[in-house]
Amino acid sequence: MKKRLCTAFAVIIFIFLWYIQIAPADSFINIENIEYGIDNTLKLQKMAEAKITLTNSNPNNFKGKVSFERWIIDNNAVIINRGSQKTKIKAFSFSKQFEIAGNSKKVIALPVFFGNDGVSEQYFKIYTSDGRLISSVKVKPKPFYVKSCVGIFSYRGAASDLSYVLENSGKAANVVILDSKKFPTRESLLEMFEFIIIHNYKTSNLTVEQYQTLKDYVAKGGNLIITLGENYQKNLSVFTDDFLVGSIGKIKTGDILLKRVSKKDYTRNVVGSNNQKDIVLKKIKYAEFELKNAEMINQKHMQKIRYGKGTVLVTSFDPFDGQMTGEEKKQIFNIIIENINTNFYIPSNAVMGYAGNSHLYTAVNVKWPNNTIILILIAIYIIFVSFGNYFILRRLNKRHLTWQLILVESIVWTAIIFGAATFYRINQPNVNALNFIVYNSDGKGYVVDKYYQIFAPFKTDIKIKGIENQKIEPLLLEYENLPVGESPTNGYEYYPWQEIAFKGLTAPFMKSIKDQTVYKVDDIPLDVNFNIKDMSKITVEINNRSDYEIKNIFVVLYNSYVYIEELKPHSKVTKTISNVYSMLADEIRNTFYNNQTPRIRDFQLINREIDLLYSVLPKDLSNPFLIGHIENYKDDKLNINSEILKVHSEAVFRKDLDRVAIVKDKRIILPGSVIPNLIKNTFPNANYITPNYAISFYGKGELVLEYDLSGYLDRIEKVLIQMPMQYGRYNVEEFIFNVKTQKWDKTSFEKPLAFGKDEIEKYFQDYKIKIRIVGKDDRSVTAIPLISAEGGEK
Repeated sequence: MKKRLCTAFAVIIFIFLWYIQIAPADSFINIENIEYGIDNTLKLQKMAEAKITLTNSNPNNFKGKVSFERWIIDNNAVIINRGSQKTKIKAFSFSKQFEIAGNSKKVIALPVFFGNDGVSEQYFKIYTSDGRLISSVKVKPKPFYVKSCVGIFSYRGAASDLSYVLENSGKAANVVILDSKKFPTRESLLEMFEFIIIHNYKTSNLTVEQYQTLKDYVAKGGNLIITLGENYQKNLSVFTDDFLVGSIGKIKTGDILLKRVSKKDYTRNVVGSNNQKDIVLKKIKYAEFELKNAEMINQKHMQKIRYGKGTVLVTSFDPFDGQMTGEEKKQIFNIIIENINTNFYIPSNAVMGYAGNSHLYTAVNVKWPNNTIILILIAIYIIFVSFGNYFILRRLNKRHLTWQLILVESIVWTAIIFGAATFYRINQPNVNALNFIVYNSDGKGYVVDKYYQIFAPFKTDIKIKGIENQKIEPLLLEYENLPVGESPTNGYEYYPWQEIAFKGLTAPFMKSIKDQTVYKVDDIPLDVNFNIKDMSKITVEINNRSDYEIKNIFVVLYNSYVYIEELKPHSKVTKTISNVYSMLADEIRNTFYNNQTPRIRDFQLINREIDLLYSVLPKDLSNPFLIGHIENYKDDKLNINSEILKVHSEAVFRKDLDRVAIVKDKRIILPGSVIPNLIKNTFPNANYITPNYAISFYGKGELVLEYDLSGYLDRIEKVLIQMPMQYGRYNVEEFIFNVKTQKWDKTSFEKPLAFGKDEIEKYFQDYKIKIRIVGKDDRSVTAIPLISAEGGEK
């Protein structure tokens, strides 16, 4: 018995030692460090890049696989098992083969994708070459993943000031200090920033790629704030290229008056207080500057321009100046943030209208290749073969069989042609390039988003590589019919920005690839002229001087629009504007469903078209703009299977138009171009034209508005104030502030009010005019009056 026990024990010891000897490297492969995002911060539901540092403390080389896996609870399995057992399924995974030398370290880049469901688990895992798990590290997102983030190029003290100011203003945000060593070049990371501030930093310290990425961040919809003041020389590098066009003068010292209210969202009750005063910065250093095509805020001390879909705001002074109090800094940043497009001020009760993603997986442009060739082959058959059959049968005296034979052969021949086309398509996927273009009022145009839609009907392998400066990545779509447990990454490998390989896809599929690069594009010659002889009934002339056929054109003038279903090349059309009654996005949707011709009354295609146009709508409606769709844009190219192919391309574009029309040396401000500052609002309810802008109010309350025309005209000669009647006007009293008597003069906006020289002197002071509207009871209804004016050249 003792011998048997000793023998068994010896065998166990031998097996254990043998196991250690055959796989010594497994125990020495460790995940030493994981870095992702910025300071391990990134935006949820966005693909990002992680860098995993592996160490091999064994002298032998090691081959294996590193994997990122995201697991979620399968709710269907929980229901089937009546909650007795929670089954986890893999919702996202990405892996990469690697080899690491003995006694060395290796850094591997891997795509990651963190969800926001709160119950998912994320792991980085190491597997041997035969699939055995040897190491696993669980990663849990930090709480501030769900916060807004702001970035600042400056020192730590300014970042602390900014964090304090935001926190005390009710805008929780994570402040990240940026520099050349810590500036991301991935779009998914930059998207998490509500805004970026260049405060005390030379952008020339950034690499060429980083500086271009900063501009791309703005073009794609980001907000950039540049402060001048005493340190302005450090920030001048942004004026040295075509990013910002303008001039900067000398540094001066003096008092700066900043209006205490610059709120433009109209979304919450604001009650003015007599104890509150405008901000006066005493003996502050500031730089005289002027941006071309800029909107003036607080005279010229704050100026902003549009760049692509984004906003650049420049201040003449340093909002972090040490001589300012904490309260002054808070109020200054309130004004700054209210004048850029952030999510800080989206009201909870506003109806949100965001674009879907149907345009990314609707195969609208998928066609059989070489349709023209197919038609030519059929025509050749009909002409030669059919008539040849006819003459042959006539010679054989079988003419009564002629048309039967022609019919049978036509069917067979057509099947052969399309069968050959089908076989050809096996290795020839169809590709469609989708460009989203924004032209600013200075005429510069940028492709702010670009997608490639790839459709293949049969099993195929596709390898896509970036061309020149292309930054390509696969786009993860949440399909409604995605099978449970199937990862959206199944079927392809991804090498960040450089290569995407689709392998062994066994069914018809459609994949979308995003090119993150921003491209400059030539202007589309499309002229828009407003007939402003009668401000109460404006007509719009659109002249298409391009070679493109443009479809679904909308010209929007704040709360009115013009729709043209189709405009041929080198043609023009004139139409009277229609009113917008509710959310602008809903108005576009209703127009499509009501006005489209029966030949394209396909709801899937209509939804796609709506999503396309939604994607280029501006957040700020103070600029008139035009949006349209070109289905046959200039040819694009893509590297597929090591061959550069020409691909079909379409463009959805927006053209920002001037807010001021010039007619016979007179500047005329178009209605709706001046969005008033909100001084007071106690109306309990509002209707919105966009998520950020209320357009009408109802109930018992009071509304006080201030219109500032100083950024548009040097002198005011004529003024027209009119109430947009499509929203209703009932049971209200209206007043205009008399600057001479310092009292409110009662008036009525039932009809448009025209002011001449005498009324302008009575109601305008420093280019500003105040209007007050009082709702008497719960039945009262009013809207935001629109102002237009005529004056001299700036």
